[in-house]
Amino acid sequence: ELPARLERPVSYDEVATRVFDKTCRHCHGDPDAALGDGGPGNTGGFGYPGRRLQLTSYERLLAGSVDDGGKRQSVFRQDDDGQPYLVRALLARHEEVAGRPDPEVVGMPLGLPPVPLEDIALLDSWIAQGRPR
Repeated sequence: ELPARLERPVSYDEVATRVFDKTCRHCHGDPDAALGDGGPGNTGGFGYPGRRLQLTSYERLLAGSVDDGGKRQSVFRQDDDGQPYLVRALLARHEEVAGRPDPEVVGMPLGLPPVPLEDIALLDSWIAQGRPR
């Protein structure tokens, strides 16, 4: 279960250091900085289409990803329970490892150990605080 949201202010830099830079940017990188390959979460791979999601800067994160039709969508969009999609994808990886995959969401990071729940709570807190720079 996801720990409670933090009461203290959370900055983008803290989230980037503990979550995006440590785990996500390997697959959601900048293709211009990697000989045209931004990783499978950006340009495609492992049987999945590229979602053009780059987690290398604040601005690129806010640009979101593309859906199956190529339309940009926010990774902060909320599901029916009010949970941001990005948080749901990270939690879904915990469920996959436990043998309970979510049929609607591919858990992230794909094929790797889940992001620690404390780091997901940090991300969730930052989103709830309005994603301050």
